[in-house]
Amino acid sequence: MDGTPLKARSPLAPELARLVAEHRSGGPLAREFYVAPDVFDADLARIFHRHWVFAGYAFQVARPGDFFTWRIGSEPIVVVRDRGGEIRAFHNVCRHRGSIICKTGHGNTNRFVCPYHRWTYELDGSLVLDSQREFGVDRASLSLRPVAIENAAGLLFVSLADSPPDFSAALATIRHKMKPHAIERARIAHQVDYIVKANWKIVFENNRECYHCPPNHKEYNTAAYDVQRDLAMLDPSQQPAMDAIVARANARFRSLGLDEGDAMSTMTGASWRCHRTPVMEGFVTQSLDGKPLSCLMGDIKEWDSGTLRTTVFPNFWQHTNCDYAAASRLTPIGPNETHVRGYWLVDEKAVEGRDYTIDRLIPIWDITNRQDWTICEDQQQGVGSHAYVPGPFSLVRERNVAHFLDWYLGELQVCEPGA
Repeated sequence: MDGTPLKARSPLAPELARLVAEHRSGGPLAREFYVAPDVFDADLARIFHRHWVFAGYAFQVARPGDFFTWRIGSEPIVVVRDRGGEIRAFHNVCRHRGSIICKTGHGNTNRFVCPYHRWTYELDGSLVLDSQREFGVDRASLSLRPVAIENAAGLLFVSLADSPPDFSAALATIRHKMKPHAIERARIAHQVDYIVKANWKIVFENNRECYHCPPNHKEYNTAAYDVQRDLAMLDPSQQPAMDAIVARANARFRSLGLDEGDAMSTMTGASWRCHRTPVMEGFVTQSLDGKPLSCLMGDIKEWDSGTLRTTVFPNFWQHTNCDYAAASRLTPIGPNETHVRGYWLVDEKAVEGRDYTIDRLIPIWDITNRQDWTICEDQQQGVGSHAYVPGPFSLVRERNVAHFLDWYLGELQVCEPGA
């Protein structure tokens, strides 16, 4: 048996197939997609247990033996750097009786030891026990089951599928554009775990548009052109001014040896984006006052490198500035509950109290996050009502939401060959 969850190997259940068939491309989802347990199970099996999902950062496993754990639905995994320096991922499940092996969120170990019967594994997943003599099975067949893992310039993505989807274009672009920020030489300055009482899709949809920004995100709006960009799309007379801002920013990016960008949120690929946008003129980073929040990060040599926006469906987004990065990792918990881990990264050499302080570093994103979670929870309560009938999407300001949902529905219908 391979590593692909069984539910992803057969056609959709009839009721879910009917919901998918009735969906109109480019429009919002029906109520059941946000509340039905069967839909949530399908989301785990066909999206989170098959697609490439963000797990964490390479610097979290900087030394041989460093590890961290993560659970995606029913699937616990462990990510570790082995003795040869390779980053590996395994199902965090003992090959004897199925016990969880690593029960802590992170640490450093010489070997993995199952707490149940002390079966012991090397950092490359191989079983130490001579199982032939007592169990009649060669130990080579009882190694920890591997999980596919890719390092995208310090961002670690895993796929639980036996044959993961093609991720090569996203990897190439992220590795190229993220390289100057040297995420592998960063560290977590602050981390917050949010429990959002909303379906994971509602949380992700919220991230994909800024239609809601004017009345809800006063702090974020001071540092980003999202609102002005949307208004320029609605009012062509404002577009020349927006184009001039982008042209000035791109001239600066070129002078710094960075990739050019624009003010749009257009996807780079079908399920990912990675492009640079300007911060507000007069600002050097995304902060409440436009002033630096930490020392320069990675190989960035001057202030104001814009913001490298990276989004990967279905669970990750990150804004990488010249001096810090803010990111979110989504983990579905239930039909109406999502765990969001918020990260604030700074350069590995940054010293708290000298180069940055937590009270200045986190507000713009922590405030924005909490505003969004309130919006998402209110929406979850509304779509849970039997009175809910989906309304139309804005053809301008919610086009990226429609794109995400079309991708999601397409992935739901993928099944294994011959199923």
